[in-house]
Amino acid sequence: MDRQEAFDLEFRRCAFEWCATDHGRTVHADDEDHRSEGVAVALRVRAAASSGPGRLDDYEVGLLRRSADDETWLVVEAPGGVSIAMSREAARAVVHAVRADRHLRAFVEES
Repeated sequence: MDRQEAFDLEFRRCAFEWCATDHGRTVHADDEDHRSEGVAVALRVRAAASSGPGRLDDYEVGLLRRSADDETWLVVEAPGGVSIAMSREAARAVVHAVRADRHLRAFVEES
């Protein structure tokens, strides 16, 4: 292992396996938040009060745990800086609701 690899390893250590933050590389506190790599997904969405075909955009789904947080959040980030963060309980409730309701489940499973 060379000096740079040792340096990288020293700053990449994190308690969260999913964390992709380069801890210790900056002095800004917000840059020490724990963030996953995220998964990019193209979604066609629209506001619930809107009509029409919606709009196709790239979204990112990932995990976030800010330095001051006591829990990890599931984050869905939209273009333009709009995002929503759900607690583990909220994310589980959404998944449970879709699985439990036959109409919701059929809607998601149909091709």
